[in-house]
Amino acid sequence: MNSVTPYTKEEIREFLKITDDAYQDEQSISLRKLMTVKDRIDIFKGIEAEELKAIIYDLKFIKYNFGDTIIKQNEISSEIFFIITGVCKVIHNGKEVGVLKSKDIFGEAGAIFEIKRNATVRCASNDVTLLSFCIDNNNMEFCADSLAILYKNLAFQINHKLQELNYHYSIKGHI
Repeated sequence: MNSVTPYTKEEIREFLKITDDAYQDEQSISLRKLMTVKDRIDIFKGIEAEELKAIIYDLKFIKYNFGDTIIKQNEISSEIFFIITGVCKVIHNGKEVGVLKSKDIFGEAGAIFEIKRNATVRCASNDVTLLSFCIDNNNMEFCADSLAILYKNLAFQINHKLQELNYHYSIKGHI
């Protein structure tokens, strides 16, 4: 019979630290990448780099391929997506209702209001690169001004989408 020695508490702490360090390293790399381009991303305009680091988390740069599903209608998630390159299609109740391209953002309503996703988003081109992140409202006490700017910028994006939708429907004679 083979006897297995259990891990000590110190060994377990070291394993967890290694995992945490790997995650922190990935986050640090993503944050450094973001800091080099943040001023070209409308939703981050007016937010100081140090405060941006404090109010967003789970930051990732992700590559997708044609046909990949990024989010599904009715799922719940706190991720917000910014399209760096590529094109995505928006599908609501099985019907294509829109197209998203570079510099567009999606997923913000579900993340902000903690509601189910309004639509499915799929890649409509190869090599779609997205920036994905979540907002950390727990830092409201320390970064209230920056959170307010971020939410204001997101509100402008939502308003822009509504204006485009209204224009689209007024042209087609639906309104």
